[in-house]
Amino acid sequence: MTNPILVGSPFSIAGANFTPGSEVNFFVATATGAVNAGPFTPSSQTPALLTVNLPAGVTLGQGFASAEVVNKDGGFAVSNLAYALLQGDPAAGIPTIKTIDGRPLDPTSSNPDYAANNISVVLPQGSKATIGGSGFDVANGVAVDLFCACPPAGKIPTIFLNPGNPGLTTSMLTFDLPATGLPTGPGSFVVSNKGGAGTYAKKSNAVSVPIGARITVSSVSQTGSTITVNGTGFSTLTVINFFNTRGGATVNLGGVGAGGAARIPLSPIDSNRFTFTVPASAVAGSSYVQALNPPFVPFSNSGNGPGGAFVLN
Repeated sequence: MTNPILVGSPFSIAGANFTPGSEVNFFVATATGAVNAGPFTPSSQTPALLTVNLPAGVTLGQGFASAEVVNKDGGFAVSNLAYALLQGDPAAGIPTIKTIDGRPLDPTSSNPDYAANNISVVLPQGSKATIGGSGFDVANGVAVDLFCACPPAGKIPTIFLNPGNPGLTTSMLTFDLPATGLPTGPGSFVVSNKGGAGTYAKKSNAVSVPIGARITVSSVSQTGSTITVNGTGFSTLTVINFFNTRGGATVNLGGVGAGGAARIPLSPIDSNRFTFTVPASAVAGSSYVQALNPPFVPFSNSGNGPGGAFVLN
């Protein structure tokens, strides 16, 4: 399949056994789950090649898409899934984020196990940030939104770059991050083109980055039923895996449960410390705490360093 796929342009799917009744389901990864933007009827087809005109109104979501072919005239037989990055066609006025502070998308951005554009560069509060990409609207201006664990709106105030701003070019945006009001932890950028109608309707892919610090665990201690975890990069969105040894086996009592809720509630103190209560099902013995931030890709978890290990009393 074409990779990357550009919203507002045709893309192709190569394969076998396509029929005149073939249609394409097109799934876009978003923060709330995959959305089927199709089905689409190919603009041209052979038994081995389909071409689909992807409408400019399709959302870029988290910059990752998957597609499957359904032979409607063949008993609704369904193909395997194919995967690609999802970007915008500059000719259609759609912006795309490709780099942040000069660093390109991490390889996990193309991995269907994660399906989320991400870059592991750390952006300190109060620093100057640079977004590289394509299709930024120099004629009318752009808006930059940074989503974070920021109450109550879930993002910092929108940053506007108007025509003539030296930080605005078709391929690069440069702006200052706020020194206050931007908490350490996960962040996600989205760029919106103002357009001639002034609606800011055409939006880029969302790209996740860590703000302030990478997430790490340096030590874990226990006082009575309270566990204290020290480290960096903690947020109100942080969740934990809590591995507890019982009878020679290791059980994870943490993680995320139904509806995305953390199985173990955390009490944040600051970006370097949080506490939680020992789960009722935990038993005394060797234990381990691993901290994770959205979007739950490798750089957004604390890994398996020795700091997370302790003996539960």
